[in-house]
Amino acid sequence: MSCAYDDALPRFAEQVEQQLGAQALTEHAFLRDANGRLTLILRGERPRERLGQGRLHDLAEAVKRQLGPYVDDLVLATPSELFDDTLAEGGHQERLSSGRHVRLIERWLVGGDWQTSPQSALEGAPPIVAFVSHKGGVGRSTALAIAAAHFAARGRDVLALDLDLEAPGLGTMLLPEDRTPRYGAIDYYIENGLRPLDDAFYGDLLGVSPHTTDRGLIHVVPAAGVSSLQHPQNMLGKIARAYLDDPAPDGAASFLGQTRALIRALTERRRYDLILIDTRAGLHESTAAAILGLGAEVLLFGVDTPQTFHGYRFLLAHLARFAPETSGDDDWRYRLQMVHAKASADPKRARAFDDRAYTLLQGARFYDPAPEDPSDEAFSFSLDEVEAPHRSWRILSDSNYFEFDPLSAPEVLTQPLYSRTFGSFLAALEERVNLTDAPAD
Repeated sequence: MSCAYDDALPRFAEQVEQQLGAQALTEHAFLRDANGRLTLILRGERPRERLGQGRLHDLAEAVKRQLGPYVDDLVLATPSELFDDTLAEGGHQERLSSGRHVRLIERWLVGGDWQTSPQSALEGAPPIVAFVSHKGGVGRSTALAIAAAHFAARGRDVLALDLDLEAPGLGTMLLPEDRTPRYGAIDYYIENGLRPLDDAFYGDLLGVSPHTTDRGLIHVVPAAGVSSLQHPQNMLGKIARAYLDDPAPDGAASFLGQTRALIRALTERRRYDLILIDTRAGLHESTAAAILGLGAEVLLFGVDTPQTFHGYRFLLAHLARFAPETSGDDDWRYRLQMVHAKASADPKRARAFDDRAYTLLQGARFYDPAPEDPSDEAFSFSLDEVEAPHRSWRILSDSNYFEFDPLSAPEVLTQPLYSRTFGSFLAALEERVNLTDAPAD
């Protein structure tokens, strides 16, 4: 019987339940290595003696027949047999299609930041908002630029960071060439692993946008700075190295860890009221850093097409793995929010988008099942609940923003023009980051 990646863990779990009983699925854990091969990690005191060598032998033989290339000779092992005591505990809870729950430990060669549990906000940092999309072309970067200009006009100091290293765009929206800093974010990820970075380097990451007002500042860290523009032949080489772990003296820091360190360094050197982060479209490593690593408010941009909901299904089903066991105001899931971009003014179309978003979040098991007792806390919502993540913030379709170039046409960043398109979105964002009041003088 052939076995593919999606079949392997459910079949293994089924055999464990048949041979060792249902309790074994919660007592022990599965290890999936970088190639996708599985091993059952036997936990507890003297598990081989306790479970019986005969039963374990029968289990191993049955699994080999069922899983084929997805196991090798090491079907079952204890942490000590693998010389890794960390396997004695941990792993995330995985819900299989059968309804079974198992404990799974993953080994990834790339994309490891996606396994990081959602982190709390950085101490001393202002609110952070991550602008996320499954696909490009949905107006994500445009909305960020509008938000930066809007908050600056209201007297707020804003830091805009472009983490879309492979398709940079935010810098060219907010910075003319004569204001582009020497270095960009990509240079930070290259240089910080090779040498200590000083104040001069961090200063060379920041450009002051001309959309800064006499009331508020817009500082921009573009993805690429003047150095990259002068040496464009090096850009692909930088990208090839930007996502490598940083061989720091106290241990390798992933892209997520390096991003936290970057924001910490910038906010220690200057106070900001708000940080806006533009991410790479899709399920990219840099997106994991923004969604999971910064305690950020996460705005999931999409247009009303099947591609939006199909793509976000992968992301949300993965994030559902990190659902806390108890709900409450500090539940990180409250930080996610759907944004209906390039939306029609037709209320029926708006309702249809929200309905599909609700189905998406329910189907991905991102929402908890509705509790039997309404007084019990759960991350669960009805279709019409206004504060639910699926009740999207709306940005209307507007031809004035189809070819967005605020440096050539600065009027697109004036409130009378942008408010009719982005007004409700900005009002919701102000409330979410608690910046509705004018700043103190």
